[in-house]
Amino acid sequence: MAGGDPSVEARLRAVIEAGIALTSELSLDHVLQKIVETAAELTGASYAALGVLDSSGQALERFLTSGIDEETHAAIGSLPRGRGILGLLIREAKPVRLPNLGADPRSVGFPPNHPPMTSFLGVPILLRRVAYGNLYLTEKRGGGEFSEEDEEVTLLLAAQAAVAIENARLYEAATRWLQQLESLNEIGNALVGEADLPRLLQLIAERLRELIGARLVTIMLPDPNGTLRIEGADGDQAAELRGILLGANRSKAAAVLARRQSERVDSLLDDPEVDQVTAR
Repeated sequence: MAGGDPSVEARLRAVIEAGIALTSELSLDHVLQKIVETAAELTGASYAALGVLDSSGQALERFLTSGIDEETHAAIGSLPRGRGILGLLIREAKPVRLPNLGADPRSVGFPPNHPPMTSFLGVPILLRRVAYGNLYLTEKRGGGEFSEEDEEVTLLLAAQAAVAIENARLYEAATRWLQQLESLNEIGNALVGEADLPRLLQLIAERLRELIGARLVTIMLPDPNGTLRIEGADGDQAAELRGILLGANRSKAAAVLARRQSERVDSLLDDPEVDQVTAR
């Protein structure tokens, strides 16, 4: 990218300005949408998209677009699954520039109602060799192919985008930790000052469900006759579950209590000690 070309200098200034704007934005959704729109503007792409990789790094978790209206989105249907050229970018995390996307043998075509797309540029969003996702640009305005300069500018933007995404995720993680600490502090204060046991157990169930994102949390206490009673519950069907007795010989919870060890089960329905109330 040689100096002296006003268009190149203007695009570099735009990249710097975009980077400043991205790093000042704390909402991840806003960051991602800003990245998509900036990438389209800087490269002259009619359509742009950003795919966010899930925790496995092998599939798309989210897919944001620019240039496609809501009606077209609805007509296309479900989001891409990360196959074809999109899958290639996920697997190899290297820039891909094509004059005709549909003519490439690695392409799997487009779903019904998808707008026509010919020229293509895809670049990975990387930071310290960790892939956060990919930027996809198609259908360069005015015809023709995306250039090397388009690719270089997009790579610069992608590098800044990776930092912005990481910053946003760190901020969201810190916010969640603060909420968790506040919940734990509330529970600690309740343990000291709350004399009503049912109210205390209910508070613990509610805050615990918030902390771990569970669909249902129950707190069970042993009865003198050997059964367990659900004393606190929060989540799905919580009101119906409070007060229910569980037989010690049929309850997963009772078995765990008897062993006095914590246990994590991937599927209660497949466990021989399944708690019938929890599993229903």
